[in-house]
Amino acid sequence: MRTIFHFFRNMIIALFILALGAGFYLGHEMTENLLNAPWDEILGIVNHRGMTPAMREAEAWSGGKTVSVISADGTELKGTWMPDPGEGRPTVILLHGLYQNRSMCLPYTRMYRNLGYNMILIDQRGHGESGGGRTTWGLRETEDISAWVKWARKNTPSGKIGLHGVSLGAAMSLLYSGTEEGRNLSFVISDSSYGNLEQLAEEKLFAWLGDERALWGLRAIYPFFQGDLLFRYHKTTRDMDPLNAVTHSTVPTLFLHGTADTLVPYERAEELYEASSSPSKKLYLFENVSHAAEWGASPSVYSKVVGDFLGEIQL
Repeated sequence: MRTIFHFFRNMIIALFILALGAGFYLGHEMTENLLNAPWDEILGIVNHRGMTPAMREAEAWSGGKTVSVISADGTELKGTWMPDPGEGRPTVILLHGLYQNRSMCLPYTRMYRNLGYNMILIDQRGHGESGGGRTTWGLRETEDISAWVKWARKNTPSGKIGLHGVSLGAAMSLLYSGTEEGRNLSFVISDSSYGNLEQLAEEKLFAWLGDERALWGLRAIYPFFQGDLLFRYHKTTRDMDPLNAVTHSTVPTLFLHGTADTLVPYERAEELYEASSSPSKKLYLFENVSHAAEWGASPSVYSKVVGDFLGEIQL
């Protein structure tokens, strides 16, 4: 009897170890899939991340120049510095969306030039001329923004630094604003950010795969996925969620969103606004406007909303 007991005990232990090994392997694969999945196909986004000629042309006529910083993991990041000729000007760092590059933010330069701001248009990691190869959805991007903020402080005597992000850039701006360093920002403009990364991924993967059973499998692996993130990046998905970050942010924040956004429903902006712990926050919804298209739909209204907000917080 004892021999049979030991046999089954050892079998159970072996199966448990195999299950753990398989779980950790699948958790690692889930991380890799998050970082390397064809999100342009899944989300229905046209890939423009390598199309940078417009930025070079803009630098030529604007007097801007290419600058670079090195992030904490050694990745070189590129951007364009467009200083204002006036003294004591604040600086805004402009962050583009997924599969885009810094030329996406060129339309906003007219608004900030009229407001008297220095501007840094950056290529996020894995986009444009920056290194890194891929977006990491916030695992590395807060460190990237930190490097740009440090560069901006050296070139901004007033010490007033803000972020203006669109889509993915908005989400990364919110993530940074919830960090200890991010609390020193003067403002954040969040245009069309998502809220919860897991929710976004599940919604879009279900629409792409068309099979809910695949999502059940992914959910079963989540604990191992979180463990892999913690082991490799010292973060979990909570550190990648703007909806969590805004609960820790005290930075004046303006949330912008279009009510006809089918990629990220406008209700996500309402959730972010409600969850934000900032004592100076505002939400503005653009009626019948699609994802990240608010400027194109009404640049005059967009400029007024942003200008009024920055005026209210005395910048």
